[in-house]
Amino acid sequence: MQQKQTVDTIPYQQLPLNGQFSVFELESFDTDLAGMPHRHLDFQILWFTKAAGEHIVDFVTFDLKDNSIFLLRPGQVHQLPKAGFYGYSLTFTEKFYFTNRHDRETLFDFTTLFDDSQEYAPIRIGQGAAESLGLIIELMKQELAAQLSNSSVIKHYLNAFLLLAEREKKHNAANSPDLHHHDARIIRLRRLVEINFRKEHQAAFYAAHFALTPKRLNEITREALGKTVTDMVHDRLVLEAKRQLAFSHRSIKEICYELGFEDPAYFSRFFRNHAQTSPQEFREKMFK
Repeated sequence: MQQKQTVDTIPYQQLPLNGQFSVFELESFDTDLAGMPHRHLDFQILWFTKAAGEHIVDFVTFDLKDNSIFLLRPGQVHQLPKAGFYGYSLTFTEKFYFTNRHDRETLFDFTTLFDDSQEYAPIRIGQGAAESLGLIIELMKQELAAQLSNSSVIKHYLNAFLLLAEREKKHNAANSPDLHHHDARIIRLRRLVEINFRKEHQAAFYAAHFALTPKRLNEITREALGKTVTDMVHDRLVLEAKRQLAFSHRSIKEICYELGFEDPAYFSRFFRNHAQTSPQEFREKMFK
């Protein structure tokens, strides 16, 4: 069952989930939210083996192409065509993948692969990799169907799938990840920003979690990402503001307060400086 859309929330589409992991064919899944903007509570891998149309992810539009993979984090808003695409969806929770501390030390850290600093760019998959990924999916299905299905086996199949996807991503020259993105501090900082961006807008708050000065943490983020900690927080605030303006009926004042701004006028100036339009103008454009 899916959560019903209300005037104040971006709808969540409930995906088929066997425990904390699922794999299913995209063409076999249809809901009331098909073709509409929605989000998910879990990580989702979309592998389009054959596709046409557009895929919109947080206001970035991509042309769907055969043998391409999109990696979506929990909470990202995306919209697919109602039909015209084939392939697979793999859905899993972070808890499923990282069951314990040992897993975090030995398994591939998928959080670097789901790095949204790449603007959600799809990974183009070569024919050889596509054949291997197809075999892995069949093994996943067989294990899920087994009478004594073992989640550890499925987790290692998922690990192999992600490693192959990462290798293909490195082959995509336009999407080659900067090695600095694998800095554990950057990964931790992204998580801290995601949890706290609504209330904590100052770099000093985040630097304190690393026992660093804001200046030193900014040096690290500039080297790794080409932006400061404040830039990271502001980017996340603007994205959330856009989501709420486009996909909810909350007033601009309500959105302002939810994002930790005390003055609606200041929030409007902040939004205009980053989005080159006012909140009201952005909303009117999205609702046309």
